[in-house]
Amino acid sequence: MRTKIAPILNLVEDSEKLLPLTNRRPVASLPFGSRYRLIDFPFSSLSSIEAPSAALFISGSGHSLYDHIRSGATWGLESSVGGGVFTHSHINLKAELEDADRYQGNYYDDHHHYVSRSNADYVLIMGSNMLSNIRLDSLMRFHEKKDSDATVIYKKIDRSEVREDSIHTALMMSENDNDQIDDIRPISEISDENESMLLNMEMILLSKDKFMNYLFEAKQNGWDVTVKNIISSCKDADHKIYGFEYTGYLKVIEDILSYYQANMDMLDEDNFNALFYRANPVLTKPKNSAPTYYGKNAVIHNAQFANDCEVYGKVENSIIFRKVTIAEGAHIENSIIMQDSCVEEDTHLKYVILDKHVYVKKGARLEGTPDQPIVVAKDSIIYEDGTIEEGE
Repeated sequence: MRTKIAPILNLVEDSEKLLPLTNRRPVASLPFGSRYRLIDFPFSSLSSIEAPSAALFISGSGHSLYDHIRSGATWGLESSVGGGVFTHSHINLKAELEDADRYQGNYYDDHHHYVSRSNADYVLIMGSNMLSNIRLDSLMRFHEKKDSDATVIYKKIDRSEVREDSIHTALMMSENDNDQIDDIRPISEISDENESMLLNMEMILLSKDKFMNYLFEAKQNGWDVTVKNIISSCKDADHKIYGFEYTGYLKVIEDILSYYQANMDMLDEDNFNALFYRANPVLTKPKNSAPTYYGKNAVIHNAQFANDCEVYGKVENSIIFRKVTIAEGAHIENSIIMQDSCVEEDTHLKYVILDKHVYVKKGARLEGTPDQPIVVAKDSIIYEDGTIEEGE
């Protein structure tokens, strides 16, 4: 299996509705679940099939992502024989350059060079904003059993589980074969929130030859390399496209609320086990540090902590990342506190997301709602009167 699949991670994902958390990072490197990042989930799926390499296409700067991934050794992507993480960043910026035609050539050539030089039989395209844990070996067996030209992963959900203006699509299945895809439909056209649908999870497996044929067609027509476009191209060519049903935990991370809810879901044991233990073990970059210290007056209820924290106050229904200090008299509930943040005495945070390196001054009060959590940008200071001085 090790050289059978050439993975392409299409990380040109819409980050506008996730601001300010995506001010300095792509969606793929958003922190999650006290010690992980979203990229860990697709990478862990690749690790389970021993993929030796991966190509990453990133809309903006990939600095935070590169810092997390490094050589890819955590996920087995550092192989000396055809292995490695091949990164292509600032895709959106390059597309806006005056010499756009020349850039477009490079865009397709980067895909071509990666796939053509691999020893793989198949190409797998996936993203990072569909939070899930996929068994790719099961996908491969299904694809080969069906003798499929392309296989798309989907999840059956209710319309209400995604935004009204979601940019994603739903799959339409054939009446003659429940596994064969006939068409795709924009989710925004589905108005009944109680209607069930087959969400296109933006993951597709196809043969190397079929991908190369699509890439040639895409270059001629100026199409992006996306799952939606590949489905349309295969459909026009009368190729057999099948859908592979995913039945595990899924959250579509497309705005602040869905990101907040996904983290809060991890405080439920069933959701946590479904995401982290139902399929592949989820791997992340190791960081060796001291265990979290709980003061004698600390009160903890249904909270998740990473290591190297100091906790002296009260924490309820919250996700706390590494190296966070919570002083005595502080009260945190229904919140997400990211790495290296400090919360002083007599503070109260409720329905709040603090990005990294936020300092909460003594006596500060900040309260959002379950539907509109307050987000505080990285390197900010929250003062006693509730004013926020944002970091540069």
